[in-house]
Amino acid sequence: MSLPSIFLSALLLLASTSAAATTETTLTTRNQHLFRYLFVDVYTATLYAPSNSNLTGILDSGQPVRLTLQYHRSIDRDDMIKAAQVTLERQHPASRLAQLQADIDQLHTHFVDVSEGDTYSLARTADGELQLYHNNQLSFSSKTPGLADAYLGIWLGQNGLSDDLRSALLR
Repeated sequence: MSLPSIFLSALLLLASTSAAATTETTLTTRNQHLFRYLFVDVYTATLYAPSNSNLTGILDSGQPVRLTLQYHRSIDRDDMIKAAQVTLERQHPASRLAQLQADIDQLHTHFVDVSEGDTYSLARTADGELQLYHNNQLSFSSKTPGLADAYLGIWLGQNGLSDDLRSALLR
């Protein structure tokens, strides 16, 4: 490869890296909280949102948001799915949940058992798409309207998984 070709390749690589970094910087770390259950450290939740966003209304804002859970212990996928489903049933009327259930079930098929150090991230894009990442690899996405809000609501919505966790993330 000639020197000009190497230089051009390096510039193209730098440009693509900068674009990714620019896209990523639209979301900044806003809050972090260690979630414990029965005196056991389960995961650290980190909320990423635009720096100028009002966190108390982030779920209803339509703005992009990402929630990352870094696990401190192994958890079976079936236990994660059960906790999510119970929370969703508590938060939503049966008629609303019935509209989303096929998509929720599809999302759940992409869950795997987690080990200490694993991460799951849920992201809502600017156009409302839900993206699920396992260890920084995209494993599921859906453009179903309302799915991202409902699923992020497990942690960020009223009557969610933990009032303490929600309060700490949205303060």
